[in-house]
Amino acid sequence: MGTFKVIDMNCGHCEKTILKEFSRLHSEVKVEIDLKQKEIKVENLVDEKVISLLKDIGFTPEKVK
Repeated sequence: MGTFKVIDMNCGHCEKTILKEFSRLHSEVKVEIDLKQKEIKVENLVDEKVISLLKDIGFTPEKVK
């Protein structure tokens, strides 16, 4: 599972947008969002794809661990 800091994720709308985009991928991708910590955890998807997808929808992700 990769963890990403997304400093420009600020509200429920941001969270819904991210979840919607990840839901378009295969069902094995698992996403957990911690809006308060501005972190996203993604399972079953390579880091580069996560970063690319987040950038495509207007966010600035940074790999944490």
